[in-house]
Amino acid sequence: MTERTERVVVYRTSLCPFCVAAEQLLDALGIPAQQIYLDDHPDRRGFTSSILPGHRTVPLVIIDDRAIGGYQELRALAERGELAGLS
Repeated sequence: MTERTERVVVYRTSLCPFCVAAEQLLDALGIPAQQIYLDDHPDRRGFTSSILPGHRTVPLVIIDDRAIGGYQELRALAERGELAGLS
C-alpha cells in the first residue's frame, strides 16, 4: 500500500460519487489530501474494515492517523469548523 504523505488521507475508488464529493469538499476548503485508490485492491471492503471496524465502504477518510469515517462524517466536521487547522 502507498505510504501516507499528507495529514488527510482518503481511501477511495474512481467511480464512487461520495469519494468525488469528499475530494471536492477538501479542495474547496483548501485542505491537501492524499488520494489512495483501491479500485484494484482484491478485498477493499475488508481493507477499510481493518482500518475502521464496521466501515466497509469508501471513502474512508483518515485525519492525523485517526479514521473519521466517510463523506458524511467529513462533511459534519467541516460544518462544525473542525477542519480549519488542516488547510
